[in-house]
Amino acid sequence: MKNFLKLSGIIFLLLALSATSEAQETKKSHFHKHGWPGSDSTRMYEFSCAMDNFSISDFPFCKNKKKYNGHWAGIELGISGYVTPDFNMNFDPANPYMNMNTARSLTVNINPFELNVNLYKNHFGFTTGLGFQISNYYFTGNYVMLKDSAAIVAYKVQDGQGNYVNMKVNKMVVSYLNLPLFFEYQTNPYRRLSSFHVSIGVVAGVRIGSYTKQIYNNKEETYFLVDDKGNKVATYDVEHYMVRDRGAYHLNPFKLDAAFRVGWSHLNLFANYSLTQMFQKNQGPELYPFTVGITLLGW
Repeated sequence: MKNFLKLSGIIFLLLALSATSEAQETKKSHFHKHGWPGSDSTRMYEFSCAMDNFSISDFPFCKNKKKYNGHWAGIELGISGYVTPDFNMNFDPANPYMNMNTARSLTVNINPFELNVNLYKNHFGFTTGLGFQISNYYFTGNYVMLKDSAAIVAYKVQDGQGNYVNMKVNKMVVSYLNLPLFFEYQTNPYRRLSSFHVSIGVVAGVRIGSYTKQIYNNKEETYFLVDDKGNKVATYDVEHYMVRDRGAYHLNPFKLDAAFRVGWSHLNLFANYSLTQMFQKNQGPELYPFTVGITLLGW
């Protein structure tokens, strides 16, 4: 009887080891079926995703994509600017107040919502969603724009001694609510880590806010606005170092950008060029904004 129990135990142990081996082979073949490499990458996957209290769905490098997933949702950072209809950044001398510091003119995009539609075998699809855009345009001159004129106008700033005022900051901030309409192609429909993607489309936007901001070196002073001939046209008092003035500034309430995105794995680069003018027609110079940047965090 004892020999029978020993023999039964040995047989049960051999069957258990055989089942475990088959399960591991099935798991590896599942990885290979979805195009995942079976050497170093697979061992890294098994090590990273086998840690205690580890949820595979929360780790993008281990996540197995089961359907088309576009590249819109996330947080993005870009450099902004604007050009003339001839794609020139040398502006008309009649509009010196639009000269800008492109290196400091940053745009932040926060895109929380994304909707994807598979069109062909999870390789090609349509992406839309919602996002918020905040664009900063830094000016190099010491001009102040007026928001309540019939068309955009700007004047230089002088202090009480007749000296032109150098500002620490002089910029315009414009915010939009955006709606993307993208068509995207991906090489690997199952795993984002080893997939190349490219997308093209448009981004429609509605302006939800805008203001100008100046930071002066001195506060509690009286400043004067002067025209090109040196004539004083207005005066205003500054009680604080920073002055923020909200207004439309004749900006176009709607925009439509041509958009292009390209990347590999979690790296995503984007470029937008506005098909609509920055300012309303005949109310400001004819300029077309652009943004180029990178996705800092995508989901």
